[in-house]
Amino acid sequence: MTYDVIIVGSGPAAMTAAIYCQRFLLKTVMVAGRLWGGQLQNTTEVENFPGMGVILGPKLLKRMRSHVEHLGVEILDMWAEKIHHLSYPFQVVLEQGKTITGKSIIIATGADTKWLGVPNEERLRGKGVSACAPCDAFFFRGKPVAVVGGGDTAMEEAQVIANVASDVILIHRRDEFRAQSAMVEKVKVKKNVRFLYNTKVVDVVGEQSLTGLLLETTSISPKQGVASFDDLVQSFGGEKKTGIQWVLPRAGVFVAIGLSPNTKFLEGFAVDERGYLKRFEERDEHGNLLYFTKTNIPGIFTAGDVHDTRYKQAITAAGFGCMAALDVQKWLGDQDNN
Repeated sequence: MTYDVIIVGSGPAAMTAAIYCQRFLLKTVMVAGRLWGGQLQNTTEVENFPGMGVILGPKLLKRMRSHVEHLGVEILDMWAEKIHHLSYPFQVVLEQGKTITGKSIIIATGADTKWLGVPNEERLRGKGVSACAPCDAFFFRGKPVAVVGGGDTAMEEAQVIANVASDVILIHRRDEFRAQSAMVEKVKVKKNVRFLYNTKVVDVVGEQSLTGLLLETTSISPKQGVASFDDLVQSFGGEKKTGIQWVLPRAGVFVAIGLSPNTKFLEGFAVDERGYLKRFEERDEHGNLLYFTKTNIPGIFTAGDVHDTRYKQAITAAGFGCMAALDVQKWLGDQDNN
């Protein structure tokens, strides 16, 4: 059997694409993976998805999946290992050697958060440890928090959380930020943001919820304005432990060291320098937009965080899923008319 469309992924982008494709009466299959759902599975309360009020991320995903299943979309909880795009119709190789065939494909495999990898991080995720300020900032209103990172993402997170938190400390393992200078300046003007250089997070501290960060400061940056390690710890209200390690009291920490797009299994697809799938707009001879979400392979489209390097929200992923489905419908119709 050949499907009209194969959707690879299972987050908001993939779910929305599946809903639209099924309503277009396209024979649709979703390759969801064994750990389906994407980053929303690691999110606690979601308050910014229209119509949902306050809802836990996993619960929102379950509602999306129930909607997709109710419409009759076939879902395969298996990993996609390879996409054969040099022959048509396309083939997607799944685990255990299973292969499915489709006339078109939507790649919506998302991106995974790069976590710190410290001992208690996973245990305290959703209990003070977060990776999304726009998602979770509300829960830290009036509380002291930290942001870990030195790139544009860290600066964006710091700007968002600074609007609600009482005190924000941006922790970077180096003496210079990788972020654009303009981004850094926007954060510097925030009166409740301070910078902590040459410092890495060794662990997160807390029983039921986060209470602090175990830090290691390798050297004192001249930018800190202090002469000794003891002075540094005292200036941030911390508690010295042993050697160069100390504990910084915090109610929350936002990990902003980047995302890793799930594109490693894709061969022959155009990606940018960070591995994000490239999107190519196609227009006709009059300049009218034909396809907004196409990849470099005709008939294969993309949606969500696997290509989105800027917005990275559940609602924007869903919007991209809608656009990809509309592009697929048009592309399949164009092939029938040729």
